[in-house]
Amino acid sequence: MRNPPEIPESIEWLEEQVHAEQDAQVQRRLHMLLLLKTGEAESRSAAARHLGVHRNTIANWLELYEDGGTEALREIEDPGPDPGQQSIPSEVMEKLKKRLSQPEGFGSYKEIQQWLAEDHEVDLPYSTVHGIVRYDLGAKLKTPRPSHPKKASKSK
Repeated sequence: MRNPPEIPESIEWLEEQVHAEQDAQVQRRLHMLLLLKTGEAESRSAAARHLGVHRNTIANWLELYEDGGTEALREIEDPGPDPGQQSIPSEVMEKLKKRLSQPEGFGSYKEIQQWLAEDHEVDLPYSTVHGIVRYDLGAKLKTPRPSHPKKASKSK
């Protein structure tokens, strides 16, 4: 395990920055430096526990700090793609949304899986297709599942 980098900024300056910072993500990163500088956190793990993040997150922040100082800690990257976007390209996702909104839609998740594979060359496991369609997109299939034949024959 590597030692935390040397932090040349003064405790007073770091305290000032932590209190003045409006962005909570940046504030937490600066607070990490303050914890390490004052010795309140003696290790990355202790800083992680204090700030409620994983120790690898602390390691990533310290690497940013070593490479670019406090300015690098202030640069927050945009979050990743929307759910489902990791597996399905955005143009195919738009076509899927459009098709799901049509009255005929799809009869099964297996049908959606085949449509993605055959028409758009996107091979996904059934469970991934189901998760994206049902939970990420909030869509339901247009045709109800068939009920048991004996159930239909009963009459009141």
